[in-house]
Amino acid sequence: MDNVIFIGIGVIDAFAVLTLILKLFMLPVGEYRNKLLIFATFISLFSFTMRMVLGIPAFDLPLQYVLFVLFYRFVMQIKVHIATFIAGAGINAYAIIQLSVYYLYVWSGITHTKILSENVGLQVYIVQATAILVTLLISFALSKLGYGFSFIIVPPHDFLRKENYFSNKNLAMIATSTISLFTVFVMMVLLYAAEPLGLLAAAAVAFGLSFYFSRWSDKDDTRKAVEAYRAKNKAV
Repeated sequence: MDNVIFIGIGVIDAFAVLTLILKLFMLPVGEYRNKLLIFATFISLFSFTMRMVLGIPAFDLPLQYVLFVLFYRFVMQIKVHIATFIAGAGINAYAIIQLSVYYLYVWSGITHTKILSENVGLQVYIVQATAILVTLLISFALSKLGYGFSFIIVPPHDFLRKENYFSNKNLAMIATSTISLFTVFVMMVLLYAAEPLGLLAAAAVAFGLSFYFSRWSDKDDTRKAVEAYRAKNKAV
């Protein structure tokens, strides 16, 4: 029974993360809903295999990160450096939500401190279900209020157009993505070293960098649009 619950919650969990990533960057969800659900099911089965069958949970999250990037690149047609960036930002954001829920329940005495290293059990399911609900509510609020970062072009991206990877924006995006990827590996080390506070701090720093860069990119795009508009008016 635990296996069925693990896979079922895993599907909803992966879907919630995928949706949060897209809503954070004001990218479409509805037209990709079926593909998101299929991929979420695949991710859940993959996680089940890594954790319950092969017994190597430490490799689960890093490999999920890679799979998320591949999904955004080949299914949603988002450029690799952008896919890496948004996946890292979303995974770190979800880690913050999950760990915040964990601390809330630990401090209230509902759960014990060792559940982060557990895969199944009522207390694990309570934390997961609450984190999923909070994540979906945040995604819904972002959508309804029109919040999020808009500097990423709606997919599919034009892969025939030459990309300048040495532009300030792309260099910052690549650097932030590298930090996010490194953070995912650090998080797994801290998780199995029973250091949830360090895990929360690592996720917060990585997401903070992603947030700062995203705000800068939005402002930079707005500035460029205003300058282009002014230049056009002067020309007329």
